Amino acid sequence: MIKITVTINGRKVKAQKGATVLEIAQASGIRIPTLCHHKDLSPYGGCRLCIVEVKGTRNPLTACTLVAEHGMVVKTDTERVRKLRRATLQLILSEHPNACLVCEREGDCNNFQECIKKSAVTFGCKSCPKNNECELQDLARELGIKDIPFEFRYRNLEPQRNDPFFDRDYNLCVLCGRCVRVCEEIRHASTLEFHHRGPDTMVGTAFDLPHLESGCQFCGACVDVCPTGALRDRFSRYDRPPDRKMRTTCLLCNMGCAIDLNVAGDKVTCTTPHRSQICVRGRFGIAPLVHHPKRITKPLVKKEHGLVEVEWDEALDFAAQKLREHHNRTGMLLSSQLTSEAIDRAYSLCDRSKAVIAVPAAPVEGLTPLQFRKIERNAAFIVINTDLVADYPVLLLGLRRKFKDSKKFIVINALAHATDRYADTVLNPKPGTAHEVLDALVGTRTRRVPKKCGITADEIDGARCLLKDRPCYVLYDVANFALARPVKSVKRLCLSAIPNGLKICRMGFDRTPDQLLSSDRIDCLYLVGSAPFLRRKYQTVIVQDSFLPGFDFDVFLPAATFVELDGTMVDIEGKKKRVHRAVEPAGRSRSDEWIFGRLAQAMSMKPGKKKKRKMAKSKPMPRIHTSRAYPLQLIVRENTHLYRGRPLSSLLTGFQRLRRDRSAWFNERTARKYNLHDGALAKIANHEISFELPVRISQEVPDGAVLIFAHPSLSRIKDQRVRLECSKS
Repeated sequence: MIKITVTINGRKVKAQKGATVLEIAQASGIRIPTLCHHKDLSPYGGCRLCIVEVKGTRNPLTACTLVAEHGMVVKTDTERVRKLRRATLQLILSEHPNACLVCEREGDCNNFQECIKKSAVTFGCKSCPKNNECELQDLARELGIKDIPFEFRYRNLEPQRNDPFFDRDYNLCVLCGRCVRVCEEIRHASTLEFHHRGPDTMVGTAFDLPHLESGCQFCGACVDVCPTGALRDRFSRYDRPPDRKMRTTCLLCNMGCAIDLNVAGDKVTCTTPHRSQICVRGRFGIAPLVHHPKRITKPLVKKEHGLVEVEWDEALDFAAQKLREHHNRTGMLLSSQLTSEAIDRAYSLCDRSKAVIAVPAAPVEGLTPLQFRKIERNAAFIVINTDLVADYPVLLLGLRRKFKDSKKFIVINALAHATDRYADTVLNPKPGTAHEVLDALVGTRTRRVPKKCGITADEIDGARCLLKDRPCYVLYDVANFALARPVKSVKRLCLSAIPNGLKICRMGFDRTPDQLLSSDRIDCLYLVGSAPFLRRKYQTVIVQDSFLPGFDFDVFLPAATFVELDGTMVDIEGKKKRVHRAVEPAGRSRSDEWIFGRLAQAMSMKPGKKKKRKMAKSKPMPRIHTSRAYPLQLIVRENTHLYRGRPLSSLLTGFQRLRRDRSAWFNERTARKYNLHDGALAKIANHEISFELPVRISQEVPDGAVLIFAHPSLSRIKDQRVRLECSKS
């Protein structure tokens, strides 16, 4: 490591060769104002506020783009620099609402003006969602801006509130380019760009398309780096600045991402990534769930006149009595979105009560730890039946970052989706033929791809060229694709969005959800964070959750969310990660671990012998080959956007617009053939199943197929032939 010496404001500082003057100054505690600079983004030099004087140069230079050289003499705070910075910021403010920033009575404003934050007017700082958190406010105070000598130009643009999770008010945009760069450099989505030139320059999507149609991942990275109120999280828009930040682990999927919870008082206002990136679930899903208006936080018991709020002791005694009554005839359907400690307690409770346990994670029987660090540098990846952008965006970012110079991605999927844009080769076989395509591609013997797959020999040959002399890895979600037999020439990278999936694999479970729900030996159903479609009536139904189910029950035990408790979880790599409490449990809700412990005490049972459970295996469904009777191919994909068994789209409006995973998706050509249109109600059936879902039209679905997202009750209908019995407008 080569060291250089730089003199800044008369102080000699040692630094690493290649560092910029701004980086050296910040590391040495020397303040240089910036607006467009961000530590995670490449130098931009757009705002010109970081200018410094360098000995031997005629004009000041931007410190963020100036690479330091040995012996360089820099001055950061001369009168000339301060004057230029003030003039530059005044120019920036001439196109930004500035009345509050230069008001001589700014300090007394709170004493005379009532809060108008909920007003639609966004012209003054008091009505700005980023008041007191705005970097522009801080810079105006630091540089002593008292007036704006230039003519004020207000863009007078209509704020855009048509996106699911955040608002955009480009009247407050200072064109720092942070959002554009983070979208391109960090997220690799390139959704945002600069439009037009000169005074008409604006930030937006290509062709000004809505974010929902432009490939936006709604990760919130642009919102997090915006220095003003131009981009703002809709849920926390009117909340006060956070009092503290709490680090925890996200439990909305199996990646186990580290997140910071912004807490104001007893409320989680929003979540932000902790030293990494997160997805839309972790960024915009947690705070609205914790403080959802329909969340139930008091125990309920069904009595003669309906549901009645009761104390915990009464609710626990009632539940314990029912578990004793149905000894050996109780089934527990357990969510995996609990802490590891709560899962252990649940298994212990089932051993005591001789209950049968099932987890909506039956597909994890083939799951193995994802050994990310052991992947070879010049690797090639075959992604099968999995949309990495929608389901595992953080994993995709990690792969692209680690293998940016040598990555090769081959996608095999009957569906067209966002992952295709990152692929070198895309193979779209007919539904249900991905195994044959994989065998033809990486089989030990050179095989011809069957005609039924719809893939040409030239496509296979082109994909083989990408794999030549490279270690090959197959990436697949175990819920969407089963690698029937190992292939020596490739290594498996099994994915699952189910939190604690590896832990559950090791512990095992007695039944699959389908086996448990169809069993006539179960009289009492104990649902912990699971909301299945009940196929029959039970003598007793116990629900332990945060939201009411859509069916009758006898007792409801309100469970705390994962931001309201301490514990651990096991992520996709098999690592144990800490979950920390940020706020107290809402109302009278309690942690699942506490509830299981109190139930065990109320049942007064001695611990049973801890039996070694075997992983339950579901019987394969027979294939239906009568294409005339069942002309449509059903494609089932794992629903990775869940919270305790419920689709996020059923709880949060933003996810309903983003995901629409409670729909049946048809190709436009198929829709015309069956006279379907968006919003119509279609009844889909075969000899085993029958259900109704609203219709959605998408070109991502192949002709002659229908796509649905998985539900625990539909775990047995993978890749089946179905027919459309009727449709209603």
